[in-house]
Amino acid sequence: MNFVIVGTNFISDTLLDAASTLSNFNLYGVCSRAESSAERFLANHPTHSQAKIFTSIDAVCQDELVEAVYIAAPNSLHKDYAVQCLAAGKHVLGEKPSAANSHELTAILTAAQKHQRLYMEAMMTTHLPNFAVLKNALKRIGTPRKFIGQFSQYSSRYDKLKNGERPNTFLPEFANGALVDLGIYPLYILIALWGAPNSVHASGVLLETGVDGAGDVLLNYADKQAVISYSKISQGENITEIQGELGRIRIEAVSQLKKVEFIANNGQKETISTDFDEHFMKYEVAHFIEMIEQNTLESHINNHQLSRDVMTVLDTARAQLGVIYPADSKAKL
Repeated sequence: MNFVIVGTNFISDTLLDAASTLSNFNLYGVCSRAESSAERFLANHPTHSQAKIFTSIDAVCQDELVEAVYIAAPNSLHKDYAVQCLAAGKHVLGEKPSAANSHELTAILTAAQKHQRLYMEAMMTTHLPNFAVLKNALKRIGTPRKFIGQFSQYSSRYDKLKNGERPNTFLPEFANGALVDLGIYPLYILIALWGAPNSVHASGVLLETGVDGAGDVLLNYADKQAVISYSKISQGENITEIQGELGRIRIEAVSQLKKVEFIANNGQKETISTDFDEHFMKYEVAHFIEMIEQNTLESHINNHQLSRDVMTVLDTARAQLGVIYPADSKAKL
C-alpha cells in the first residue's frame, strides 16, 4: 500500500522503521515544507531513498497513486491536513492527539464519513500484543477500584526553553503541552479499559509560554477512580497500576507496555507480558492496512468513540489548567 509520511520528526523515523517490516507497506513519499528536511529524512532510511518528496499537502492530495497518509505534522495542523487528505480520497492515520480539540476531531470524523475513507488515531499502545494480555488479566484483580497512570519524562527541549529558546513542544500555537504529549498515553489506556469518566478535575504547572509542563488529572467513575500524573519538566519511575480488590496489575512504561505483572494481595507476582518487540509501531500500521484491505471504515480498536472520549477529557482538563490553543477560540465561533 502506497503511504506518504507527513512530517519528518523522530516519531516518523520510528514508524517508518517499524512499518518497513511489513510486506504490504510501501513508502511512496515523504512530505515536508522544506525539501532539505525530507532529503535528510530519507538519507536516514537508505532503503527508501527512491521515495517521492512532496513540499505541500496539496501535492500529496493531487497524486492519484497515494493511497494512505500518516500525519505526524504539528498538532495544530492535524485537522486541516486530515480533512484535506480524506476529501482527496486518501485514508488517514493521524498521530495522537488526533486534533487540537473536539471541534476539530468532529470535522475529521465528518470528512471520513462523507468521503468514505478510514480515519484512525495513531495511538500505538492499544494495538500492542501486551494490551490484549492486559485486558485478559483484568478479571484476576477482582472488582477494579483504582487506576494510577504515570508518565513523567524530562524533556531536553525544556532546557532550550529555559535558555530562552521557544521549542514547538512548549508552544500553544502548535497545540502542545505535557498532557497531550505524554499524559495522553495512560489516559488512552484508561478510557479504552474503563470508558468515559463521570467527572474530570485537573491541576498542574503552567509554563510562561501558556502550556502545561506537568499536572495531574483525577477522573471519577461511579465505583472507582483514576489519576493520570504526567510531566515534561521532571523525570519519574513511570509505573502504572490498576488496582482491584483481589490484586493489582503493574505496568512498566505505559506507552509501550514493556513489562506487565499481576500481583496478588498476598504478594505473589507473575510476569504476564510477552517479549517486547522494538518495532512496536508496526502493529498499528498492520491493523490500519488490514482495515483498508477489508474495506472497513472504522477501527474496532482505536474506534471513533474512543478518540472522542479521550479528546473530551483533554478539552476539559486543559480548560481547568488554563491551557488555551488558538483553535479553541475558533471552536466557539
